[in-house]
Amino acid sequence: MAEDVDWERFSDPTIVSAKHMIIICLVIEIILQSFVIMIHPTEWWIWQLLGFITATNLGAVILAIMSARSANDIGKAYKSVFTPSFYKTMRLISQFQEYFEEEATKEGRDLDAEVRELSPKIWALIKARLDVSDTLEPLVAFDKESEDDLF
Repeated sequence: MAEDVDWERFSDPTIVSAKHMIIICLVIEIILQSFVIMIHPTEWWIWQLLGFITATNLGAVILAIMSARSANDIGKAYKSVFTPSFYKTMRLISQFQEYFEEEATKEGRDLDAEVRELSPKIWALIKARLDVSDTLEPLVAFDKESEDDLF
């Protein structure tokens, strides 16, 4: 089955490792220190640097608090949706998909092509059922009104 999405990568997201964080911090420090080396320190520059450091540290603390709160909200929503029943159902559907692919391969068929061919037929069947239901609704309502008149 041809896949447009890299499901393996999607199911195992990468998180920035401690090693990468250290490298990023070192690169930023080298860049900032190169400016400090080029500029002659004055009292004004020292105060500017102190203000910059204070602002970035305070900003980091505030953003950490906000992201922790967001993570807690996401965690609550996640727990309410992704229940054991959900995972069991997803596993069952995944097993069906694996078995379908296996059977299609045994028969030398392409599952994507089969689904593409079957989809319009399924839609036509569903649409026909909906059309029949829409047609029968006025008749059912008429029958109920007639029945009320009889009693």
